Amino acid sequence: MRLPILLLSLALPLAANGLDDLRTALGKFQGGEPVKATLEHSFWRQTTDDKKPTISQGRITATLEDGPQGLRVSWSKPTLQQALKELALQEKEPEKTTPTRTALRNIDPLEAAESLSHAEALLRDLAQAEIQEEKAETWQGRPARLLVLKLTPRIPESQKKYLKDLKVEARLWIGPDGLPLAFTSSVAYKGSRMFISFEGGNSQERQFTKVGNRLMVTRSSSEDHNSGFGASSRTKKTTTVTLL
Repeated sequence: MRLPILLLSLALPLAANGLDDLRTALGKFQGGEPVKATLEHSFWRQTTDDKKPTISQGRITATLEDGPQGLRVSWSKPTLQQALKELALQEKEPEKTTPTRTALRNIDPLEAAESLSHAEALLRDLAQAEIQEEKAETWQGRPARLLVLKLTPRIPESQKKYLKDLKVEARLWIGPDGLPLAFTSSVAYKGSRMFISFEGGNSQERQFTKVGNRLMVTRSSSEDHNSGFGASSRTKKTTTVTLL
C-alpha cells in the first residue's frame, strides 16, 4: 500500500536553507579561548545648525584582551593625556571639539567584547530574520551564498507612533564552510512629531573571520544621518580589529 504523496512529503526532512545552516553553525561557537588584539577606531562627524556646519574627526588605538579574567581594554598614556588636554581647552573655549575624547567614548565595552566573540550577537540580529532571496555570488573574489533578508527592527512603541515610513534591508554573505563572511544592513525612516517632520537613516557593515572557537568582527563601519527641528548631522565610524 502506497502512502499518499502529502503524507510521504511530511515524513521526509525539510531541506535547510542558508539561514538555518548559519544559525546551526553559529551555535557551535563558544568563544572561550584567550585572545589578544589591537582595535583601531576612527570617526567623522558633521553637524549643521542654522546653516553653520561643524566638523569633528578623530582616531584612537586600544589593546583588547579577552579570556577567563574577562575583557580588558588598554589605552596608551599619550591617548589619555590628549583627551584631558582637549577637555581642558574646551572649558576655556566651548566651541572647541574634543576628537580624542569623543573617539574614546565611542568604544562601548560590550561592543568591544562582542567584536572578539560575535556569534551570539549575530544570532540575536537574525532571530526574526526571513529570507527573501538566496543565490550564489562572490564576496571580495571568494565564492559565497548571498542571503537577502527581511528584518524586523526593534522599536519602542513610544517612538514607533511618530514614524510614517520605515525601510529596512539586510544582506548576508556565507562562505563554502557555512560561516558568515560579511553582513550589511540599512535603515531609512521618515516621521513627524508636533507637526515637525524629521528623517534619517543608518547603514552598517561587518566583516568576519573564524579564530579558534570565536567568530570575530575584523572590520565594522557605520554611517548615520538625520535631519529635523532645524538641524542635521552625519556621522561615519570605522573600527578594525587585528589579532596580536
